[in-house]
Order: sequence, then C-alpha cells, then structure tokens
Amino acid sequence: MSETLVLRPYQTESVEQLRSGYRDGHRAQLLVAPTGAGKTAIATHLMMQARERQTRTAFIVDRVNLVDQTSAALDRYSVPHGVVQANHWRRTHWEPIQICSAQTLEKRGFFPDLKLLIVDEAHCMRKQTTDLIRSRPDLRVLGLTATPFAAGMAELYSNIVNVTTTDALIQDGFLTPLKIYAAVKPDMTGAKVIAGEWSDKEIQERGRAIIGDIVSEWVSKTTLHFGGPVKTIAFSASVDHGAELCEAFNAAGHNFQQISYKDANDDRRRELIAEFRKPDSTITGLVACEVFTKGFDVPDVLCGIAARPYRKSFSSHIQQIGRVMRTSPGKEFALWLDHGGNIMRFWQDQQELFANGVQSLQDGALDKKARKEPEKKDEGRLCCARCKFVLPASATVCPACGHERSRKSMVETEAGIMVSIDGMKKPAAGKYEFLGDPKRVWKQLVYLAKERKGDDLAGAQRFAQAQYRNIYGEFARRTIENTAPEPTSKELRNLVQHNIIRWARSKVAA
Repeated sequence: MSETLVLRPYQTESVEQLRSGYRDGHRAQLLVAPTGAGKTAIATHLMMQARERQTRTAFIVDRVNLVDQTSAALDRYSVPHGVVQANHWRRTHWEPIQICSAQTLEKRGFFPDLKLLIVDEAHCMRKQTTDLIRSRPDLRVLGLTATPFAAGMAELYSNIVNVTTTDALIQDGFLTPLKIYAAVKPDMTGAKVIAGEWSDKEIQERGRAIIGDIVSEWVSKTTLHFGGPVKTIAFSASVDHGAELCEAFNAAGHNFQQISYKDANDDRRRELIAEFRKPDSTITGLVACEVFTKGFDVPDVLCGIAARPYRKSFSSHIQQIGRVMRTSPGKEFALWLDHGGNIMRFWQDQQELFANGVQSLQDGALDKKARKEPEKKDEGRLCCARCKFVLPASATVCPACGHERSRKSMVETEAGIMVSIDGMKKPAAGKYEFLGDPKRVWKQLVYLAKERKGDDLAGAQRFAQAQYRNIYGEFARRTIENTAPEPTSKELRNLVQHNIIRWARSKVAA
C-alpha cells in the first residue's frame, strides 16, 4: 500500500537550504546528516519534484543491496523509476528517475541528457563519478553522506547543508540511543600498517585469539539487556575472519550468516538480506567486512559487534555505529559491543560529531590522523571498572551492573585536566572543579561572548577562543556557529573577568 511522503521539520529545512544553494550558484552541494536522519527521504522528495518537470535524474549507489533498498523506498511512495544494474528485472530505461549501480553505470556510460545526479555515500569519491561532476558544468549534483571526511570533497562540493545532529535526533526520538561496551579487543601492538590501517592479515591473526570472547560476550550482554539472543550485525576484519566468527556462533547454537564478495551470486545475497529483514527471521546475525558500513537499513537490529579495529578511519567507525541506531517499534536502545577498541580511540571525535554535526569540509582531516592507543587511565575514566560499560559523564553508578564509581577515580579524572590559573598549571579539581568539563566551559564562553559582542560573530569567536586558550592553553576545536550556548556560571564569569584585568594590567606595566 502506498504511503504519502511527509518530511520532518529538519528535512523540510534541508530542502529549502538546498534550493537556496542552487539559486546562489552552488552547482554541486553536499547534504550531510547522521545515519537514520532520512537523507533518502529528502532525495526522494527532490526526485519526485524533478520528475514532475521530466528532469532526467540518476541516483547512484555502489552496493547491490542498496540498489534494491533505494528502489523499495521509492516504491513505498509510488514513485515510478527504473534500475540500471546488470540483469536486474526493472529495466525501464524510459523513466526519468533511474536507480543506478555505480559499477554498471560506469561500464555503460552516463546518460547524455542527465540533469540531476544524486550520489549516495558521496564520501566514497569514485573516480568516474568524480570525473563526470567535474566535466559537466551544466549538471546539478547532490551528494549524500553522514561522514564527509574524504580528501578532495571540498574541491568537488561548494556548499554543505547540515541542519541536525545525532544528539538532536536521539533527543527528538528519531534515532535510538546506544548502550556501549568497550569489550575485549585484540592486541595490535607492533602490527603491520598498510595505507594507514592495520593490515587485514594482522587483524585476522590477532582477532582469532578473541573469537571465543566475542561469542561469550554477545551471549552474556544480550541475555542481560534483552533476556536472550537478538537480531545482530557484526563487522569482521576480513572475509576469512567473518567465516570463523560465523562458525563460532553457529557452534554455540546461533544462526549467523556471512555476506561477502565470495557470494556465488547476487540472488543469494538478496535472499539472506530479505530473510534477515523479517521480524521473525530465522537468521539471528549477519556478518560482513564492509558491506554493512554503507547504507544498510534494517531498523529492528538491536545489537552491533565491531570486530575490526581502525587506526584512522573515523568515518568507518561512525558508519558502523549508525547501522544499529535506527528506530523500530519497541526498540528503546541499541547495544554496541566494541571488540576493536574503536570507541576508545575515537571517543572525543565521536562526542564532538554527535553534539555539533559537520559544518565545513576539512579535506579528510578526521580520517588522516592515527589515534593513539587508549591508556588504562582513559578506559578507567570512561568505562565501568567492573563490566566495561561506557558510562555517561554524569553517572555515579553504572546503569548496566550497578557498580559504584569510586570517589578516588573521579578525583583522578578531574586531576587529569590541567588549567592555567594566574599563569600556573593546576588540576581542574576542588576550587576549580567547574573547569573539569571543557565542552561545557566552551558553551558558557560562547554565551558570554555573544552577550559582550552582540551581532559581531567574528569578534565573539575571537573572544571565546581567547578565553578558552587562557584557561586550557589551547584553542577549542569548535566554532560559535555550531555551539548551543549555555548560561555562564558565576565562577567562570569571575575567572574571565580576573584574566581580562590581569591582562590589562600587564599591558600597562609593559
């Protein structure tokens, strides 16, 4: 039965900003929104409008399962369309809207009368698609992504539209919150690195040592939180590693199946995914390396397992987490079992992204830097000492096992943040406890800066950054545009005023 496409408020705002961008001359724009925000729904709305004008539109995806998934989304709203993919049954090439496999389209060539190109998972930056965008100045382009961290995107897309964040979507009930465990992970000390990431062979060999832990942890945590096995997706280090994971789960009596490039044909993959989508699926878990990292949409998945460690690829980590955060009836939260150590490596960047979203393209900066291995003190600060549940910052008791956070560990945590007071480094504890949360301090400094500078946003940015640097010795990696201000505490106001007076006196003395 056909549905009527009704956009959410932030989706409507996205459409308006994209239209405004095209009017302002931005030929290639990027729509950035978290996984589950409804980027496909926004694109569908735009394609429906384009179809009314008989505008030739191509929606490009680079995964077999995403062709069928996108086609099904258009069918839900009774949008006529064709599919460009080898041996696909829906070869209605005369339709203005075509859902295209990137691989097939690249072999056959792009439509000469194409007017609108929508690129799903735009951060993948396929060469032929990129070349087309650069060579067709008459072509309007819309890239869709949750992780615009690939190098070269800033050269291709001149405008970015991002009107919501992960935290906002969770708060509004459009995404499901996570319960995360920093579970047992392989020891990657001294592992060989290829192109910035640990080699698949190294991960596979070292990952074998914890396969038993992965299965037992999954049994333990799904029993604790759901009373038994639940629908699960797992990200393996390699195809062979995935096969070993499936074997271990199946030996324990749980039906886990793998999807990989070794699949005999597309039909088998379609059948597995179709079965997994069923509410009463006979398959408990699906395992893959990268297949699920992009666009895979099964909302009632309740658990995700990360068994592949990353050094740099923040985008892969975020894409994987997003696979379990879609909402579904009766789904109150999703469980994430991190056996790769990725949560600890990317925690700060993840928190920043979830809170503020993406406001500018940084030429792949977040995917270029290798993160340091987390130290024991970092794990102790973020995780429950007993069960390794990743704790909310304000938690005094672990919500998973009831273990109480010791006062000693809290003091150690606060003492780990050093601040500058009258030119001397001191721990953010005791009298200066209010400085122990730099993110909150930044929000309060933004509030104070806007209060002092009014509509002068550039001046407010300089003021807030200067005061932040006075306190922490470095600039905040944030802007006032993507910060929700918080009323400034009396203690922080006094400290800022004290620093301003001290600076003024030093200038007089000089």
